[in-house]
Amino acid sequence: MEGGAGCAVLLRGVGKSWGQKQTLRDINLSLEPGDRVALIGPSGSGKSTLIRIIAGALRATEGAVEVCGRPLSELAWGSLQRYRARCRIVEQHSLLVHQSTVHFNVLAGLLPQWSWYQALRASLVPVEKERVKSLLDQLGIGEYQWTRAGNLSGGQMQRVAVARALIANPQILLADEPTASLDPNTARAVTQQIVESAKQRKVALVFCTHWFDIVRKDCTRVIGLRAGQIMFDRPPIAVSSPILQQLYEGSDERY
Repeated sequence: MEGGAGCAVLLRGVGKSWGQKQTLRDINLSLEPGDRVALIGPSGSGKSTLIRIIAGALRATEGAVEVCGRPLSELAWGSLQRYRARCRIVEQHSLLVHQSTVHFNVLAGLLPQWSWYQALRASLVPVEKERVKSLLDQLGIGEYQWTRAGNLSGGQMQRVAVARALIANPQILLADEPTASLDPNTARAVTQQIVESAKQRKVALVFCTHWFDIVRKDCTRVIGLRAGQIMFDRPPIAVSSPILQQLYEGSDERY
């Protein structure tokens, strides 16, 4: 297996506990290449934990995560690192280095794949200029390639974070509420760009969001998570208002 490229990711009876607190329990799902999954549910339901287990950044305490039919727990260190490199997470906050240019922030997405020599060279001499520019153009911020990241708006920063994730050509793109801190119009634009980028590259996308109205028409599946368990996994057309009300019962969060 070479990093799980083109393979289904299966979660079988996955659970995650932190001491006596169980965050996830009995999670069973599959993620196929090209799937666009909206992961929704109230805060504290375990969405961020689930995303990190899919990415191989957290180890499940129960059950198994399988890639190409092999449990991640059985992979050699090198194979596990290659899988992790093929999964990229776009966080709620862009986590950019504000003192560096947009160009170098995007290049940071290649560091897990580079040797120390490549990383050193990139810190001294601008490399991959055309590749970075092409990505930024696709996201509508090509003119900011040599701008300090700290001078950008929140929406522009999130677009840079998306470019940083995409430059490594991931097989799985995981978005963990990447628009939660943005205004509705900017959130809609950034969401659309993330979804379109995943569609164009035919990568699997898991989009964790409270803005289900934005992603509804673009996702192929919706997973509702509540109290660490999957309440439903169905096509977006089958997610009705009563189902959403049940999912968010007791919460004042939007959906």
